[in-house]
Amino acid sequence: MFGRTDKTTTERTQLIDETTEDEVIETKIKECQRENGRCMVSTSRRLRIFYGDEKVNRVLHRLNRRKQRGNKYQEKGINEIINLVKGLAKTRDSFTAQSRFEL
Repeated sequence: MFGRTDKTTTERTQLIDETTEDEVIETKIKECQRENGRCMVSTSRRLRIFYGDEKVNRVLHRLNRRKQRGNKYQEKGINEIINLVKGLAKTRDSFTAQSRFEL
């Protein structure tokens, strides 16, 4: 009242808390997926009890969207690197072939 505000909770700290909680939820889900091949019901149930349904659903939907999209962006980068290495190997081979003829 009268211009005094509660400085313990601000939008910034709330945003930081939400992102760190999302990261924690995501790492636990990914760990479960690595161990079992999918997210087990017991894991998601425990996460829902601890963090709440909305946060866990948001992370699960985000992971599912990533899975549906695939890793196209990562594959594109890998393909570019492979093409670069192949190009370097070709130039090296042509350079060594030229040097053999000069001997």
